[in-house]
Amino acid sequence: MTQSRLILLAGLLAVIAVAGCRSAHTTSAILYIDEQNYDKAVHVIHEGFQYGDDEPDAYYYLGEAYSHLAEESVEADDFPQARKNYELAYDAYKRALELDPVEWTKMVSTSLEYNYGTRVRQAALDWEGGFFEQAEGHLRLAYAALPDSLTPIKSIARMKMQMADQDTTGKMATPLREEALELLDQALAANPEAYALNLNKANVLDQLGRDDEASTLYDELLTEHGDDTSLLLDIASLAVDKGDYARAADFYVKVVDLNEADVDASNDGDNKLLLRAAGSWYATPSVLRFDDAIAALDRSAELDHVLDEKTILARLRTYLAYGKKLKQDAALETDEVLKADLMARSDEKLRRAVEIGIAMTNNFPANAQGFLQLSMAQIETKDFAASDASFKTYEELESGSGF
Repeated sequence: MTQSRLILLAGLLAVIAVAGCRSAHTTSAILYIDEQNYDKAVHVIHEGFQYGDDEPDAYYYLGEAYSHLAEESVEADDFPQARKNYELAYDAYKRALELDPVEWTKMVSTSLEYNYGTRVRQAALDWEGGFFEQAEGHLRLAYAALPDSLTPIKSIARMKMQMADQDTTGKMATPLREEALELLDQALAANPEAYALNLNKANVLDQLGRDDEASTLYDELLTEHGDDTSLLLDIASLAVDKGDYARAADFYVKVVDLNEADVDASNDGDNKLLLRAAGSWYATPSVLRFDDAIAALDRSAELDHVLDEKTILARLRTYLAYGKKLKQDAALETDEVLKADLMARSDEKLRRAVEIGIAMTNNFPANAQGFLQLSMAQIETKDFAASDASFKTYEELESGSGF
């Protein structure tokens, strides 16, 4: 018997003397509980029900007896029996409340919280230790002990999601996510508007490849929670899966805006990477939003405390691609004024590409791609001698790297 239940029992025994209307069967049951003879306590209380079944004390102590039996079953690793005993204890406690809520509310609440808390704490220890099966068992017992709380069901769903993410074989991820989805639906049946549960469900649907269902649910959540960066990142991830890079980039930029607008500096660490990814997506051939791409990449570069190789290379490529695209547009333009404007903008972007390329190769002289992109930009600006030199360095680096 645990120390907490010993203390609780001592208090219960103390009230026997002042309980003038308690039946002899119930009094006997209390003594049997004190002797840790819980089966006998259950038997004698049920025997007493043959003479009267409206005594709240009897139901409360019946709940106590079943609670102890549940703990013994847990110690014996008989979780099915433990679950049954917790369910019987809960029913008995609730019946005591129905018969006399004034007298028994506090004591019933204490007992229910004890049963629930014991199992939840053990589940947390097992979960932290990576013993997922045991953790799930204790969480299911916690739910049996207190079915008014859906927290154990939500926790099992989160654990299944974690296990799926950690599955390196790829064999269990889908079944685990399907189990998580079933548990989330169970919790949502009782609380269909719960935002966190719906967000988890959308995430699981996304990972299961049920993109249309995930998109619908994400859009519903977006209408009321458009400033939740976790939601925005999940939607961006789904957009990437569907090849909608413009949408993904838009959400990445919005996340950065929200991160920079709040007072929590701890969430700013990923802003540079988010902007760089957004800029790269904006510049893809399927999107070609070069102004947005340059804005995101330049903004990413401004966050660099130390020059970042990947960011500067992305900027070099984007300025070069934008300059070439403007030049192509100018060649097709028949209006001379618009043609001249396009050419001027093209020249400006290509000169900037050369400037960035020079900075790139000066700071990262072993990066072959930097020299290749610089060479291509120098060709566009008709600096052929410099382009030849840059290309030669590119070839030397490529040859030396073994490619």
